[in-house]
Amino acid sequence: MSTTTEQAQERAPRPRKGEAVEVSFDALAFGGAAVGRREGFVVFTKYAAPGDRATVRVHRAKKNYGEGELVEVLHPAPERIAPVCPLFTKCGGCSWQHLPIETQRTWKERIVRDSLRAIPGYESIAVHPLIASPDTWRYRNKMEFTFARWPNGRLVAGFHRPDNWREILDVENCWLAPEPMERILRAAVEEGVRQNLTAWNPKSHEGTLRQLVIRHSVADDGFLALILTGDRAIDFNEFADALLRVEPRLKGVSWGLNAAQSDVARASDILESRGLTVLEEKLGDHTFRVSLASFFQTNSRGAVKLYEVAREALELTGRERLLDAYCGTGTIGIFCANAAKEVYGIELVQDAVHDARENAACNGLQNTMFMPGDMRVTLPAMMNSIEGRIDRLVVDPPRGGMERKALDQLLALRAPRIAYVSCNPTTMARDLVPAIEAGYTVEWITPVDMFPQTYHVECVAKLTLKQ
Repeated sequence: MSTTTEQAQERAPRPRKGEAVEVSFDALAFGGAAVGRREGFVVFTKYAAPGDRATVRVHRAKKNYGEGELVEVLHPAPERIAPVCPLFTKCGGCSWQHLPIETQRTWKERIVRDSLRAIPGYESIAVHPLIASPDTWRYRNKMEFTFARWPNGRLVAGFHRPDNWREILDVENCWLAPEPMERILRAAVEEGVRQNLTAWNPKSHEGTLRQLVIRHSVADDGFLALILTGDRAIDFNEFADALLRVEPRLKGVSWGLNAAQSDVARASDILESRGLTVLEEKLGDHTFRVSLASFFQTNSRGAVKLYEVAREALELTGRERLLDAYCGTGTIGIFCANAAKEVYGIELVQDAVHDARENAACNGLQNTMFMPGDMRVTLPAMMNSIEGRIDRLVVDPPRGGMERKALDQLLALRAPRIAYVSCNPTTMARDLVPAIEAGYTVEWITPVDMFPQTYHVECVAKLTLKQ
């Protein structure tokens, strides 16, 4: 920050908490909020747009910036459009749907560029144009809905309200979900009413209906549904019949028990199933078996774009040994396997490793090996069991980025090429600094819009080891 800007902020009057002030907005920040100024004082506000002049109620005021709630748009930005979802500002999911998709993409690319300022010499890093998602709506292949009884006794299913986690919003139409999911969801609510089932109470930890998980395969347009309950009071056969009756593309329905106190939609035990329990999805030329519990990129067509960029960054010729660190269900490693000599994967979650091995077998691959365990323990053991070096490395860490010891351990492999895949440009920039200090050059970064209507953006960074 320049001295002039710092002085201006020092002179800017800081609004009081709860005060309503007029703010002019000129930018968007990672996290989804618009960046506004009130007499030089910076105010971050969700659901505003660059070019808006609006009334904002300040709910947090620190020394150099504040955060506020949008009260009224006094003069809308020329680019502002009407959101299509009636739950906009309530659900919190699609916080950029008041902007045209072209504007969203422009700001995502700009946010990635701005994030690189944390890297010394960032000016030399090429940022390629953002690659657009093939779909801007209805692109999610997995949705999780939560059941609740409203105070008036009505049974609903939808999403947790972000400002009150115990309140469930009634969702009749989510614009990110394929339309058949809506019919399955409505049928589940109607059947819950018909059977007079209770909904799970997060305070007393009692009740029957908890969550409904629905998966979609883009490859064959099939669906799976999993009903999760807190007890066994449901008539599963009647419930499955109701769902299968409304949607012919629903290939299977399962019933799982979820008696955990947390709100995670996970079955401790699968009690019954009707029809299929696994779908087949295709990414490029590869087929993947995807169960209801499997981790899989939620935008199937977008994932192909992302993995193509990662494969390009690796510069595979068929002679390289590739390590897929944090491999999950092995999707990136398998996507690249035909262009590599050998592929190794390390993943902490045992179930994900099982899925990775199944996926490799499903594609007839003989050059892959996936191992479970903590990176710091499993990587040395793996290196002791193979001959030679790791020639290529692909890393796709969680949103919080790499744990520093694990990052140093991977950098010590001295792989000539690294593809760093990230869903958070700020933690990516942080992790690229030690890579540069270890002798790598960041040749380019390509943003990929995997999540239209939201602020989220994926990136692939190509790193080359200096000779």
